[in-house]
Amino acid sequence: MLNGRVLLVRAVMAGLRWLLGLPAPVLRVLAGRPVVVDGRQPVLSAQVLMRVSRFAPFDAPHRNGSLARARAELNLAGALAGAGICPGVRTRDSSWPGPGGPLPLRHYEPAGLPAPGPALVYFHGGGFVLGSLDTHEGACRLLAEEAGVRVVSIGYRLAPEHPFPAAASDAVAAFAYVHSRAADFDIDADRLAVGGDSSGGNLAAVVAHAGARGELPRPAFSLLLTPATDALGGSASHRQFGSGFRLDRDEWAWYRAQYLRDPASYRDPRASVLYDETLDGLPPTYVATCGFDLLRDEGEAYAARLAAAGVPLVHRRHEGQLHGFANRVGIDPDARAALLHAAGVLRAGLALG
Repeated sequence: MLNGRVLLVRAVMAGLRWLLGLPAPVLRVLAGRPVVVDGRQPVLSAQVLMRVSRFAPFDAPHRNGSLARARAELNLAGALAGAGICPGVRTRDSSWPGPGGPLPLRHYEPAGLPAPGPALVYFHGGGFVLGSLDTHEGACRLLAEEAGVRVVSIGYRLAPEHPFPAAASDAVAAFAYVHSRAADFDIDADRLAVGGDSSGGNLAAVVAHAGARGELPRPAFSLLLTPATDALGGSASHRQFGSGFRLDRDEWAWYRAQYLRDPASYRDPRASVLYDETLDGLPPTYVATCGFDLLRDEGEAYAARLAAAGVPLVHRRHEGQLHGFANRVGIDPDARAALLHAAGVLRAGLALG
């Protein structure tokens, strides 16, 4: 990455951290005229992010024309956003033997956690195209400390180099690998959860359904943050929030085209867990959606299917939030509050389990 681009990323992230730390009256002025949809407004921090996002196109390869640059810039932005989060959480990097070759893995361990103890296998978001262990450093640190769990963050193959079903296959194999090596990770295999956000939420759900079918050990809990569940993308929220709400419809469609080359695969349960018929045996599940997210309705439709099937479920809609709050916990107080809620439910779910 050119030094000028590195400096731009650093400047933008420093600016966002400073902006979102300003008093509410100042933020209201900076946010400008509030956006109102169905009588509701985004939270103040989200309004500011919507206004300044055009200056930070780190995750928009469909516009900037360079996938390698978009990945590098988003990795740096994620690392900067997560800097300083939960410094007492220890980390170590290693690899796991993925179906197509070794892939990265990062292990997070909060201080004072008994061994063996509860744990979470986590899959990062990024539209199956972007994202890495670095982009979700802050989220994994916070989940580890606040939920009192070890977190194993999984690297998986990305599209377009590795289209569907590569990521889904990696997710299933990764969970099976961590479960089989639980003692090496100081993990209680009976209290091993799976989780992820956005596309990572899709992968976590794919793992849960595979466990329900007996294809691998069943996770003890599923933590799904703004999950992608329906590749058809025909919901009302896709129309309502298709432009200007952090994840635009054209960006979403570009990600889909990179990962799902054949439209016939849109209804494949490994791509669209909303259509997976295996509901019996799914683990207790937490689904978080956001009020101003084009993925909102499909996440809530998935939660409704689980509830109707009798799956123990907690669903929380963060009414004023935008897509991708897990990436912003280091700079956005409201996003941090949303992830703290998820961490609390995860802690309780694993304790009760």
